[in-house]
Amino acid sequence: MDVYLIIPLVEVILTVVLLVVLAVRGKQHAARRSFFLFLFSMSLWGLFIFLMRSSSSLTSALFWERFVFAAILSGSLFFYRFTISLTGIKPRRITLYLVHAFYITCIALIPTDLIVSGMQTMWYGKAPVVGPLFAGYVASAYVPLVLGLIILLKTNKHSGDTDEKIRGQYIIAGMIVMFIGGTTDYLPALGISMYPLGIVGNIIFCALATVAMLRYDLLEMKVMLRKGIAHSLVILLLFSVFGGLIFLLSSIFETALSPVSLTITFVSVLITIIAITLLQPMLHIFQRIVDRWFFRERYKFLKELEEFSQEAHDIRDLRELSSSTVKLISRALQTSGVYLLLLSESGDFTIVASTGQESIQINLRSQTPIVQWLQSHKTPLHWRDIEKVPYFQMMSAKEASQLAAIRAELFIPLKSKEGELVGLFILEESLSRQRYSAEDERLVLSVASRMAIELENARLYALEKSMRRELQRQDEQKTEFLHTVAHELKTPLTAIISSSDMMVTEKSATPEQKLRLINNINRSAWLMDKRVGELLDLAKIQIGDLNLHLEPRSIGISVDEVASQLQSLFSNKEQTLTMDIPESLPMVLLDKERIEQVLLNLMSNANKFSPSGSEIALRVREGDGRLLVSLQDCANAITEEDKVRLFDPYYRGGGDAERQRVPGLGLGLAISRRIIEQHGGRIWVESETGKGNTFIFSLCVWERDQGNLTYPAVAAENRREN
Repeated sequence: MDVYLIIPLVEVILTVVLLVVLAVRGKQHAARRSFFLFLFSMSLWGLFIFLMRSSSSLTSALFWERFVFAAILSGSLFFYRFTISLTGIKPRRITLYLVHAFYITCIALIPTDLIVSGMQTMWYGKAPVVGPLFAGYVASAYVPLVLGLIILLKTNKHSGDTDEKIRGQYIIAGMIVMFIGGTTDYLPALGISMYPLGIVGNIIFCALATVAMLRYDLLEMKVMLRKGIAHSLVILLLFSVFGGLIFLLSSIFETALSPVSLTITFVSVLITIIAITLLQPMLHIFQRIVDRWFFRERYKFLKELEEFSQEAHDIRDLRELSSSTVKLISRALQTSGVYLLLLSESGDFTIVASTGQESIQINLRSQTPIVQWLQSHKTPLHWRDIEKVPYFQMMSAKEASQLAAIRAELFIPLKSKEGELVGLFILEESLSRQRYSAEDERLVLSVASRMAIELENARLYALEKSMRRELQRQDEQKTEFLHTVAHELKTPLTAIISSSDMMVTEKSATPEQKLRLINNINRSAWLMDKRVGELLDLAKIQIGDLNLHLEPRSIGISVDEVASQLQSLFSNKEQTLTMDIPESLPMVLLDKERIEQVLLNLMSNANKFSPSGSEIALRVREGDGRLLVSLQDCANAITEEDKVRLFDPYYRGGGDAERQRVPGLGLGLAISRRIIEQHGGRIWVESETGKGNTFIFSLCVWERDQGNLTYPAVAAENRREN
């Protein structure tokens, strides 16, 4: 069996296989039925041509040739039905009825000699002898094909769906090949010497159309063309070299009367091994050459991006590295915008570099479906998948609107060596509005892989640097703290020693003088006890041994008690302490001693740092199941820099002069924060220039079924007990 008979048989086998595949996998497609009939017509076309070509006489060949012409017309008609089903166009029923009636009439003319009057033998095989209506019949076969092509071109032009555009491109490309192949079938009958390639065109079209029907994620035609050209050039070069060497060796060895076949076999094997070895490098070289033709404007950036993914970079300036990366990706892939999001301290992913809309804000939670999906996958995520897959619909409305605002198209994960998601690239749609190719995705993935390593190195470098700074800061702080402790203990100890010495040595001291010395010793001893107590509390906090004895209690009673203890201090500086405590406050679960320690520390600080004659205001409010206790002073506003470290152990804000004026160890606020946190609350400070500082802490409300006791009731009960 020669090629003349094999080609139509290949079409029959291929179309039957495609029919089976379509029946199994294309059940849900709207155009399945019309495309099934079209494929069936193509299989009959191939079968009838095979029977015609294998006929022993021209008479039997004419019999099968007339069936071929019937299959051609029916295939053309079914193709038109396929295009209107695929695009969703609905022509008028009367138009379809008239078209079908016309083509049924044309098919009825086939048995007459008006279309084909006989068969003849040509240089390539059997060919029809045309009748008087042959040209009109052929033209009528082209009309549905041309109409279908016009419908596809219009639909493809106005379609906003990238997938449908690419699908249409496959079918249009197949139609062009089928047109060219079908035309070559008719030319020999008109006296033009050309081998008929209609069967080949049909095979290519059927394959492309079936792939377009059944495949979800299709390569763009431009990508296929690029790949095809590069592979074709490599194959052409290898065959040229291979054939040339075989021809040359055959000539040499034939002249020398050597055992030609054995030598040629040996050389062929050797050349094949060399060709296989050189195939990949040659393909890479030719692909670069072809890419230069296709990507004249962005080839330079593509090459830079590829080199970037293979180089090491300076990790000391993470912001500059991030900015350079997104700019290079944007230029190489010609995107509308690229956004690099990294994991923040809050656990969310936020923008650190971008080339898109400058004012846009994107904040993706670590629990959002997109982040969760990227965490468990290594492949890119497309926006079209997000729109279609129900899992992604759980994304918050805020995140969805942020991503829609930038027209996000592609999400690329950045993962550490341990597989943890440390960031992601978000690419807007391309400037050409075409979908990113698989090559584009692979290139960005390689950059993301490299970038993830750089980010991990930069993170470790920054962590090591910050730890070094923190250790240095702690060392300086502890050194300063030791000096402060020595001074804070030395001062009252000196006072105690000098006062006691004077009592021993001054025999003639009056009772008033002795009382003043005793008060001085008592005051200094009390101050030392306070400082030692602070140190012990800090030690308990650091070893986790600060135990609380919680009981339901009114916060108002503790405020009253601490205020009465410090009344003399406020009076000495002519300061006014105002308290605003509502009468219906619920009780809170607290450790009386520790909460009063916090109040004592905050009130004494307000007294020490506020000027004489100023007003200090204490307020208690209820909200969201918590009590908020706030103390506003009239001191200089605390700077933002000091606020960050104000509650750290050993830290004392302000300048040297203020630290000299107001002694202390810098432990009171650190201890207060730990006490409040152990109560399940929070403490912070708010400042406003010219209006002082407001220290606020929160405590959880204690609830019980029989209701809450209020502050006045409990206070009255305590007074009765006393």
